[in-house]
Amino acid sequence: MKVSKKLLFGVGLAAAGAILLSGCTQNFCNDADFAAMAYPYEQGVTVYCTKDEYDAYKAENTELINKEEADHIAGLALKGNNEIYKYVPYTVQNNDGGYPVYTYKAKKAEFVNNLTSSAYKNGYRVPTVKYFAAVDDFVLRAALYEAYSSVSYTSIKDLKTDLSEKAANLKVLPSNTDPKTVDYSDGTWYINPYIQADTRGGKDVAQIKEKHSILKEYGYLKFSGYKRVWYQYLSQLNNYLVNGFVEINVDNNKEIVEDIPFDIVVSPDDAPYVGSDFDSLYRNNVSGKVTANRSCITSKDDYYGHYGLAADWEVHITQKDLGYAYGKGFLEGLLIYPVAWMVDTFSYQFDPGLSGMGQIWALVCVTLIVRLLLIAVTFKSTMGQQKMQALGPELAKIQAKYPNANTNQAEKARLSQEQMALYKRNKINPMGQILVMIIQFPVFICVWAGLQGSAALSTGSILNMRLSDTIKDILFNVQGAWYTNVDGWWTALALFLLMAATQIMAMLLPKIIQKVQSRNVPQLTKNPAKDRQGKQMKWVTIALMGFTIVMGFLLPSAMGVYWLIGGVISMVQTGVTQLIISRKRSTKRK
Repeated sequence: MKVSKKLLFGVGLAAAGAILLSGCTQNFCNDADFAAMAYPYEQGVTVYCTKDEYDAYKAENTELINKEEADHIAGLALKGNNEIYKYVPYTVQNNDGGYPVYTYKAKKAEFVNNLTSSAYKNGYRVPTVKYFAAVDDFVLRAALYEAYSSVSYTSIKDLKTDLSEKAANLKVLPSNTDPKTVDYSDGTWYINPYIQADTRGGKDVAQIKEKHSILKEYGYLKFSGYKRVWYQYLSQLNNYLVNGFVEINVDNNKEIVEDIPFDIVVSPDDAPYVGSDFDSLYRNNVSGKVTANRSCITSKDDYYGHYGLAADWEVHITQKDLGYAYGKGFLEGLLIYPVAWMVDTFSYQFDPGLSGMGQIWALVCVTLIVRLLLIAVTFKSTMGQQKMQALGPELAKIQAKYPNANTNQAEKARLSQEQMALYKRNKINPMGQILVMIIQFPVFICVWAGLQGSAALSTGSILNMRLSDTIKDILFNVQGAWYTNVDGWWTALALFLLMAATQIMAMLLPKIIQKVQSRNVPQLTKNPAKDRQGKQMKWVTIALMGFTIVMGFLLPSAMGVYWLIGGVISMVQTGVTQLIISRKRSTKRK
């Protein structure tokens, strides 16, 4: 089949527009959001537990714990609290070069183990247990300061503050505690994010509620800084641990800090230099976990998402306003933020707990609003498009008069003249279809970006399907027996099939109507011009259907819901406009 230049040009223009517009949709997440997302993945290597659990572990690992106690890696976690203990479970063996290779046994240390394994393979100098334990101590003390101080944490110099009185208020629960018996009414801060002392997390693991686990609430300080600058505190800590002092700069006030009372003595050989191979590897891996996330557009501060090693943490996402959106770009303020804001607002109205069903109703409302606005803006062009389809029988008669228009230039000119005269009599602009596409395409990109950026859609689930996950990821990561719906794969499959069916039907419906209307038009001879035009339109329709189905498979399932609802609306719109046109034509005949 010979493809026309116009078709190639249209496809190329659409592809270029997609690249251009998708590049304009900026990530709304800020450093504070990224820091909050990062800690659920990298929670360190230290286990915090009760004295009884510590003694039981020590009885089975006496040599290791005695060594850790001598280095202050194990023992009491905080001065001023005699109930909370810490230790770092690990094994060590020498590699071929005689260098020690550490493997951390805490379940939450999965990220660190993967990182150090990569570092060993690349021949990087890897920090020792002392360093990772010192970082965990830093995070706990910084979190304690932030939780109880009336002044926000600004730099590691704040660790010079005596926190022993505040530490006395912290608690740690025995790992076998019944979640139903935990009392949150007195505002107690617990250390661990989960009731179980050492866990990777998961659906069956009991979490401590937000604003009650000090590490869950303030663990982000590991990756944050003064005014939420990405990695600022960790850079200060690394400089201090390597050099024994650090120069800090808060609001242009420089200060040399060299007397922070760390119990763990770390030498330059234990810690990575800022900018070293390991330091760069660490930052790149942490950043890779979070910077691809875009679900940060929300109208109020709240907890959102499915983050962490077991995808079971909701994290604090900061409020974004219209001014912030326009700071990202024109389309971000004009279209993307309003779409996400509507999803956010409707979701909270339907379900303040954001459990999942409220978000579905929010998508219904947003789809209706977006489609109604598009109909209002493109009404004249859309009506012209529908009129053109309604004129199918008359166009077929004209085309039947000029069967050789494909090769005969005179017939081709007369065919074009009669078609344009027909359009003029019926007040139709043939370019209206292009205008509709020009308007709809950027709206599609911006709606996609708005749904992808909505924090509300990253929370909760519907029939076990998370709206922020792609249909592809859900279908290719089936947990448990195939006939179960553990992670919503049945829901995702049903959504995909319904979405594909409605989109195909919405695109084919005008053709079906035109075919029905043209069934009584006689065609005595073959019409190559008509056949060629029909083939081109057929391939364009197939390409658009294929694009929609593939994108529906690859984009977040929320977009699949949007397309499902949009397909139904398109079919209703086609039916209504065809009915209006038919009535107008009937009235004219009378």
